[in-house]
Amino acid sequence: MLAAALAGVLTAGGVTVLAQASDETEAGGAAGAAAERSPGGLGRGLVSVGGDQGNLVSWRSLAADPEDVAFHLYRDGTRITEEPLSGTTNYLDEGAPSDASYSLATVTDGVEAMAAEEALAMPRAQTDIPLDRPSNGHHPNDASVGDLDGDGDLDLVLKWEPDNAKDNSQSGVTDNVYLDGVTLDGERLWRIDLGPNIRAGAHYTQFQVYDYDGDGAAEVAVKTADGTVDGEGTVIGDAGADHRNSGGYVLEGPEFLTVFHGATGAAVDTVDYVPPRGNVADWGDDYGNRVDRFLAGTAHLGGDGQNPSLVMARGYYTRSTLAAWDFDGQSLSQRWFFDSDEAGGQYAGQGSHSLSVGDVDLDGNDEIVYGAMAVDDDGSPMWSTGTGHGDAQHLGDFDPTSEGLEYFKVSESTSQPSSLLIDPANGEIQWETDAGADNGRGVAGDIWADNPGAEFWSSSVSGLRNLAGEEIGPKPSSANFLVWWDGDATRELLDGTHIDKYSPDGDERLLTAEGVSSNNGTKSTPVLSADILGDWREEVIWRTSDNNALRIYSTDIPTDLTFPSLMEDRQYRTGVAWQNTAYNQPPHPSFALDAAAAEAGTGVSARSGAAPSAVDWPEATEEIEVNETIEVDGDFDGGNARYVPGPGLGDGGQGEDQLPVFEVAEGGSLNDVIIGSPGADGVHCEGSCALNRVWWEDVGEDAATFRGGDGSTFTVSGGAARGADDKVFQHNGGGELTVTDFAAEDFTTLYRSCGNCSSQYQRSVVLDGVEVTAPASRLVGINENYDDTATLRAITVIGDDGDLVPCQRYVGNDSGDEPEESGEGPDGTHCRYSESDISYQ
Repeated sequence: MLAAALAGVLTAGGVTVLAQASDETEAGGAAGAAAERSPGGLGRGLVSVGGDQGNLVSWRSLAADPEDVAFHLYRDGTRITEEPLSGTTNYLDEGAPSDASYSLATVTDGVEAMAAEEALAMPRAQTDIPLDRPSNGHHPNDASVGDLDGDGDLDLVLKWEPDNAKDNSQSGVTDNVYLDGVTLDGERLWRIDLGPNIRAGAHYTQFQVYDYDGDGAAEVAVKTADGTVDGEGTVIGDAGADHRNSGGYVLEGPEFLTVFHGATGAAVDTVDYVPPRGNVADWGDDYGNRVDRFLAGTAHLGGDGQNPSLVMARGYYTRSTLAAWDFDGQSLSQRWFFDSDEAGGQYAGQGSHSLSVGDVDLDGNDEIVYGAMAVDDDGSPMWSTGTGHGDAQHLGDFDPTSEGLEYFKVSESTSQPSSLLIDPANGEIQWETDAGADNGRGVAGDIWADNPGAEFWSSSVSGLRNLAGEEIGPKPSSANFLVWWDGDATRELLDGTHIDKYSPDGDERLLTAEGVSSNNGTKSTPVLSADILGDWREEVIWRTSDNNALRIYSTDIPTDLTFPSLMEDRQYRTGVAWQNTAYNQPPHPSFALDAAAAEAGTGVSARSGAAPSAVDWPEATEEIEVNETIEVDGDFDGGNARYVPGPGLGDGGQGEDQLPVFEVAEGGSLNDVIIGSPGADGVHCEGSCALNRVWWEDVGEDAATFRGGDGSTFTVSGGAARGADDKVFQHNGGGELTVTDFAAEDFTTLYRSCGNCSSQYQRSVVLDGVEVTAPASRLVGINENYDDTATLRAITVIGDDGDLVPCQRYVGNDSGDEPEESGEGPDGTHCRYSESDISYQ
């Protein structure tokens, strides 16, 4: 590890270099490492992958990186980049020796800072992690990742499966299952022995690795029982109990849920598993098959800014149950419990051999898609298609032209549609294929650049299908896993121990991994596939065929595309957490890496999904942290300084009741100001005001809120805003707002006349010469019952495929209730524009 203490300041080539201290400077090393981590704790994940052309060195782009961030690369202590690298997170060091050592420095505002980490070397595009095998009768099975010790590096939690593991339908006594905490360089941190009363098999042990208490280090959660031994040797329950019957099933005795400390493996809290097995026959059979069908996941049930929750599930063939748990660092508390027995018969028998987690209704909270049904973030039943159990499901942004997510699943029942695409916001079936087959495999993903959006295929249905369900080409050679590998934005096929590139003319083999084996029998899945190192492409981990090591493969193919680490996308990260659950499925992010857009140079961003606009954002002349609202009475000239909201104003998210950075009094003006990230509540105008060339780099609650009375006039001239999960401009008072020569990107609503304020007014808005860049939902929202008007002129829309609503009309109220939509589009009275007033690019 390189220490990065500020031992001195050097100047070289116009770049200020923070000089590197010795390896003994521990405090400096920690500070350097912390500076190079994302808010979620990730470091750069620097990796050197050896190939025929040299070493491909890559690193993570982090969502919190400044837009002008650049990098210098060092080999064996010597800088090898003449100029800072910008707009990329990979570098091909041609002809370099495969054992070269690399380190990375970031360059921001001309200041170079060395990251306190050295590259993980993969001399032949692979590296082995040595393991301590419990016995000759065990093999490495599923794994997950998390920063177990809080050092910014991802570690592995590996499940050791005995060779005599059983499917629930099969009788037989099984040996113990173990969980190991392992660093990527092979250090075993701890071992948990789940004991004799946890049966071995794909459906029994589902473990979650996640930072549940927000302390920067991951915990491990798993079902336990009498005789489980934690990582420090402490026994849970009765050490001598053996509840197995002659068939090997465990149908009596206590069942527990335990959270273990990530760094030590020590049990932190153990509670009763919810629900208990009760009467075994109530789950669909009396011999122990269906009662012990378990799933697990992690969900942000309180939205961004809140700690995630653990979700443990039991049953899916008949009775289906899910329990959500919160962990505060010391104890588990149950958040809610869902039971199909209480939700109604339409929710029974709808589960699959996996689950998915994502914000399907765009309310900021995650929902759990459980086979053919969904459970809302508060544990209430959301919808059920009634199409029953299936073996595979995929939740993602498969249609980049449509707001929200799409959901694809296959069905086991021969009387149900063999495959179907569902709107997960409401459970409506978009299309389906004929019934008549047990469709055991199905995949959704963008694997073909010549077709817009994702493609869909399954083992029992002919052809490759598009978003409309139309057959557009031959099926790929496999229907199993997916991996981003070769550097374009389409995903590749991962099956067994090889990776293929789809083509209608026949798939192309990109990798055949030798000396390794896949897992889970005919499922042929890897130990893990996820974006765990380097740039946004995914790594694949298989077990070596002798079962004594894990082998990580990473691509050696350069790429021109740059996206923030997929692990910073909430849906993708939770997908990695539940990947090990039952029949493993690949994780999908909440956004689309649209192949056609990316290859045309207008790729989406992993942080926001926004295509870049042509706006020239100003460079800040200085940076000022603001912890108390700046009151403006008169004219305020910021000189293009960046005002960064501090914690005194709020968390910078999209929540309500944050304090503004600026409060402008009646008649005042705010000029040449940059409001940095996180955005707090931007600007409040208490009466008539002018905002000239104000730039919101990351909108918080709102960019600007306009108050005042009936005669107030507000103007926004020049400037731009981006990253508004809700609104850019909120109009709570009366009067008219005129916005000219303004740009906005990645927002939900540009302007909203308050729909439920306690004091209501007639309001007007004029947008003239405004450029907006998708994703965006609507330009303006007005209340027609209060005679609001919206005039649109010279509007330019970039990157939208027809989903943007220029003018949405509502029926407002003063009761605080959610206003109802009443119509959209030009009507000559309230929405005043014609088609020629809006151009699309």
